[in-house]
Amino acid sequence: MKLAIVGLWHLGTVVSTGLSYLKKNKIYCFDEHKIINNFLKKKLPIKEKNIQDLKNKNYNKYIFFSKEFKKLKDFKTVWITYDSEIDNYDNSNFNNIFIKFKKIFKYLNKNTLVIISSQIPIGSIKKLEHYDNVKLKKNLRFVYIPENLRLGNSLDIFINSKDFIVGIRNQSDKKKVNQAINGINAKKHFVSIETAEMTKHVINSYLACTISFANEISKIASKHNVSFIDLEKSVKTDKRISPYAYLRPGNSFSGGTLGRDLNYLIKEGKRNNLSTKLLESIKISNKNHSLWVEKIVNNEKNLSKKRVLQIGLSYTSGTTTLRGSLPYKIFMKLKRKTNIKIYDEYLRINSSEIKTIKNYFEVNNIKNKFDIIIIFNNDYSFKIIKKFLKTNSLII
Repeated sequence: MKLAIVGLWHLGTVVSTGLSYLKKNKIYCFDEHKIINNFLKKKLPIKEKNIQDLKNKNYNKYIFFSKEFKKLKDFKTVWITYDSEIDNYDNSNFNNIFIKFKKIFKYLNKNTLVIISSQIPIGSIKKLEHYDNVKLKKNLRFVYIPENLRLGNSLDIFINSKDFIVGIRNQSDKKKVNQAINGINAKKHFVSIETAEMTKHVINSYLACTISFANEISKIASKHNVSFIDLEKSVKTDKRISPYAYLRPGNSFSGGTLGRDLNYLIKEGKRNNLSTKLLESIKISNKNHSLWVEKIVNNEKNLSKKRVLQIGLSYTSGTTTLRGSLPYKIFMKLKRKTNIKIYDEYLRINSSEIKTIKNYFEVNNIKNKFDIIIIFNNDYSFKIIKKFLKTNSLII
């Protein structure tokens, strides 16, 4: 089967690479000239483990690249994977991505099956169907497959998915969907399109809620010297709570994805004149928690004279993107008032986003010592961290 993938930022990169790895279909990737040229030059928008190697291995065998959208007329199934643009307040504008959709649709033949995995608000597919019925009259058939990837380990998650939520309008489209994801041994849950759209929002909002919940509980627990590890184990003995539940305190959620879906639901509630006080409180709690690192650092005496090292700068370890990164936001604030350096080897070696702050990075062979060390990346062993410590260093 020939399958077109349109949109090559993080989502499209992972989906196209994963499908080419399965070697069940010929995968043709489409995007603007600049993006395709970068792929041909082996410059990926976001680097993660194994993706570049697999693309190199399968190039011109199972995966191909094209700048010519007019060739989309040759495909009976087109999978759109544009990532939604998220602003600094975790808001995403559907109108921006709708413009991209319309550009793609004009190249498609009648009766094309259009799979969409872009992060869009509930009701979006219905709007696309209306646009087709009124303007295009191509009888495009839509399927919505919400992505559930996590930066840093996305390819493995996609290939080894145990469950796939597939929103369909017509039962007759199941066969083509199964052909498109042939090789992924996941259980397919065929539901309505609106259910699939809502599933993505609920999963991310639920995760946002549990993260904020755990962080607030940790504040109370710390006042009584409660062991967070023991508390987490004890709570998870209740069979109603998943062993994988977020119950360990940590950073506030960032990256835009959880906040984006939370905002989708809050806006939908307001549009329908519904109270969403619980969802709104999650945003407030998360924002308050995001300030705790800065508060600790700012309380240090003679801060301007102290050397600070921040370990980890990207949104999460194993990826090169700074989009929505809480560590990056904190670094940008602290560098105005402290003598701060960064230690993040993966980012330093692989990222193209750090050109303006390259001189802030420490490298392995430098033996500087620091008064304050802020750890965001747990990939580094204590042996590595220890070489940066003074006798009385503050570790956050």
